[in-house]
Amino acid sequence: MRVLLLVISILALSGCTTVKYNGTDSFVKEVNYPEVGKTITAYVGDHLVQKGTLTEENILIVNETIDGVAYDITAKEYPQIGFDEKNDFYSAIGVVKGILSDPIQALALERKEGAELCVVTVFGGSACYEGDYQRRKQLSERGNSFQQTLIYSGRVGNKINIGYREFSNNSARPAFNNDVEYDLSSSNVIGYKGALLEVIKADNSSITYKVVKNFP
Repeated sequence: MRVLLLVISILALSGCTTVKYNGTDSFVKEVNYPEVGKTITAYVGDHLVQKGTLTEENILIVNETIDGVAYDITAKEYPQIGFDEKNDFYSAIGVVKGILSDPIQALALERKEGAELCVVTVFGGSACYEGDYQRRKQLSERGNSFQQTLIYSGRVGNKINIGYREFSNNSARPAFNNDVEYDLSSSNVIGYKGALLEVIKADNSSITYKVVKNFP
């Protein structure tokens, strides 16, 4: 009976869909934290200063596996691979096809509320299903993200420890990382790569400070 339903489902695959591979509606967001002159309290491991750009892109999150007759759409995240005037297209890696089903090309989702999620075949046919899904944005590993940050690492005696980190496309750049020690008995203004902080109070668990100047 299941095989019969599968054959009927395959025969009923809806008309031709052309998948676009033109990327995602990504955008770049500027990060410049915190506001200069504002008093901030941070804790060990927190970012004291951040500057750079973050690239975000669209993803599709399927919350519960969709058990279709011809295809099963596994619960996972699917990155967007393209779009047109009507549909967003997502990677189909993780979708499982039935024995008699056509090979899978991509997932397609109309740009409207409550749209069915469709599996597009290599022949342009599609099998569409209702399901529990969400459209979200996330930081893109393929984008041009870049951040500089200072991280608080605690105090020993009169000295505080600050870590400098650079991130590019969501990955740390170890060659550009550094850990620096500052003696507060010499000055309560500390700086690294052009960023200046005025330390108001610091102990081994937290620091209260003001940013005098962020990274250039």
